[in-house]
Amino acid sequence: MGKKPKHKRDGKRWGKKFIDKRDWKKTNEDYIVRGEFLLDLNWVKSWDEELREMNASKRGHPYEFPESLIKLQAVWNQWVGLREVEGITRKLTEVAKLPDYNDYSTIGRRITKVKTDFELPKQGFVSATTDGSGMKMNQAGEYKYDRYGRKKKKDWLKVTITANPYTKDLLDMDVHVEGKGPSEPDIAMKHLKKLWGKGYTIDKFWGDGSFDVLDLFNLLEHHNTESAIPPRENASKNSNGSMRRLREVFEFQNQDWEDWSRDKMYGLRWVGTEGIFSAVKRIFGEKTRSKSIETMYLEIKRRFWAYETMRKYAKEKLAQGSSLYICATQHKKQKFYKNA
Repeated sequence: MGKKPKHKRDGKRWGKKFIDKRDWKKTNEDYIVRGEFLLDLNWVKSWDEELREMNASKRGHPYEFPESLIKLQAVWNQWVGLREVEGITRKLTEVAKLPDYNDYSTIGRRITKVKTDFELPKQGFVSATTDGSGMKMNQAGEYKYDRYGRKKKKDWLKVTITANPYTKDLLDMDVHVEGKGPSEPDIAMKHLKKLWGKGYTIDKFWGDGSFDVLDLFNLLEHHNTESAIPPRENASKNSNGSMRRLREVFEFQNQDWEDWSRDKMYGLRWVGTEGIFSAVKRIFGEKTRSKSIETMYLEIKRRFWAYETMRKYAKEKLAQGSSLYICATQHKKQKFYKNA
């Protein structure tokens, strides 16, 4: 009988040292262009037109400020408070000819109503990976914990996201107080069902060992979706209601970790989720400013929405710039050969 494959290698589970092969010239430009979003006021040209469309079917007091302004303010609000956002807007009426500015209470009311749904791809074909991470609640009284001590455990927010590991696009997210919401596999199934309900084909799903759940395997099998989910080391070789999981268990147990992870491209899971969590926390921080649970949920969702909005803004701008450069180059070549 052959030796049982090893799935952990005494601190060397992830294999060779990571080699960063990114084109840092392009990567740096991407980060720089994301910053341009914060002061991109091209939408001001359609201020009046946008307001007319917003108020066309509105009952009651008409909107005085376009949604484009509110969305931009919602992103600013990830770094500064509502009063500071009012100050920025007021200054822009002086230096950038912004038509008008709104006060901080109006900004606050409108920001809480901003839709934080992520823009899904136009084509009906995606890959998906789901994972969770923690975000800290507003701990204005942390000094009391440190100074006097308390036995009560601090609550924190559990954020679960589903993203495309190839494009790094966010697809969906859920927020709840840790221990008071659904499990990560349940949230993953909800996100996947929403995508299938919208007509998307999901070719593959990635998840860590906590996603080793029969219902999830059966759901993926029903939709003919591949998976990269490592079963438990001592997983039973009985079907237990899921032939799909049984096949995955045999495949996992008959390979060592390196072969299995390479065949399954398991490392992409980190790109699709851990990379996003790291970026959001690094840019906006991991502690909320809101006081109530409901507003904390909204604040966290806006945080990830703001990151995705800035990232896609840079992606589109850089793609547009590349297209313009290519067109200009081709035009110069045609002109050269015509005059030659």
